[in-house]
Amino acid sequence: MSEPWETLASEVAADGERRHSGWDPELFDSLVRGPGAALWGALQARPRRERVVGAWLKLTAEAVGLGHVDRASAQHLLSGKGAMPDSMTLMARCLLQLSLAQLPAYPEEQAVALLVRTWNLCEGLAGQPVWLNRYVASAAASAPALEKLDAFLTTTLAPALAPVRTSTFSGPFSLAILDTRKVMDEFLPGEMHLAAPMVLCVHDRRDNGVHVGLFLAPQSEARFLGLQPCMGHGPVEVPPALEVTSNTARVNGKEAALPLLGTPHRTLVARSGYVVASAVDSQRLWVLDSP
Repeated sequence: MSEPWETLASEVAADGERRHSGWDPELFDSLVRGPGAALWGALQARPRRERVVGAWLKLTAEAVGLGHVDRASAQHLLSGKGAMPDSMTLMARCLLQLSLAQLPAYPEEQAVALLVRTWNLCEGLAGQPVWLNRYVASAAASAPALEKLDAFLTTTLAPALAPVRTSTFSGPFSLAILDTRKVMDEFLPGEMHLAAPMVLCVHDRRDNGVHVGLFLAPQSEARFLGLQPCMGHGPVEVPPALEVTSNTARVNGKEAALPLLGTPHRTLVARSGYVVASAVDSQRLWVLDSP
């Protein structure tokens, strides 16, 4: 690392401590010495690398100061180990993972502009419900191109932001039976709660740190969101009456079949028109929906 770089890092750190009450000097120093040094090494030409890494450093300092990057998310992203922490944000993934891999391929001006654009797109999620940021950060594990981050967000958020219906549960009912083994071999559905009217968070029965997200969609189109940190509890609902027995659900006075369910373990009903059930001895989820 050069003397100008060391000077810039010190100046940015001092500015961060002055401006942010939640400043974490040890975290920022570790990011300077870790991903900052890696990005510096990947950019060979001067002054290109000084400008690009300098822009990355300033944005990373702002992210630390605002809480978009914390120790848990940094450790997970940089080590690649352990379950995704609840504090994970899209900002952290973009700054500490995607930018390190992708920025060296761009000319100086384009790389700096891409960093700023990425910051603006990620910051737009900061004021959204916690589950939404966690969901998008998890989806971004597939490493979308920063240059196409806006398209990735549009596609990823579209089903999550679809208009919410209020169901009368009058039927007809459609059914989807989803196997959580497609997400994780050993997953066993336990506690379930809504993160949003049409987004379900399912906890693993044996490991409190493992969760699966589920989009509730009509016409048997419910689908997994993959492994997630707990997406938090959404608005409190007053659901209709629900009774689930072996292979049958009765909701709001209407009856629907739950074939092969057997003994229920957990059940949930959402005002948006969904009944979700798990069984004592199965890794599957039964999802009923009704207009």
